[in-house]
Amino acid sequence: MENRHELVVAARVTPATGAAERETVVRLAAAVQRRGRGSVGANKAYDAREFVAALRAPGLTLHIAQNTSGRASAIDGRTMRHPGYEISNGSASESRSSSAG
Repeated sequence: MENRHELVVAARVTPATGAAERETVVRLAAAVQRRGRGSVGANKAYDAREFVAALRAPGLTLHIAQNTSGRASAIDGRTMRHPGYEISNGSASESRSSSAG
């Protein structure tokens, strides 16, 4: 899914194996042709070391929400230091709305 215009870039149907979504995202991200650096966004269910490493290897920019519920996150300072990460994960608007009241 292309975020800016919400266009489907690629799709696949896979059997439900418990890991099929993550495996397919890695394959699709590698197959999509792009100009410049690509990015991948995902919710905190995708905050897994193997998944994050597989997407970092080809140089993709990650916008994956941190899963901080009782375990170490695979999303570290390399990812979180960029303003785009904060914007894409809603942290900036959440911070503003919580301090406005």
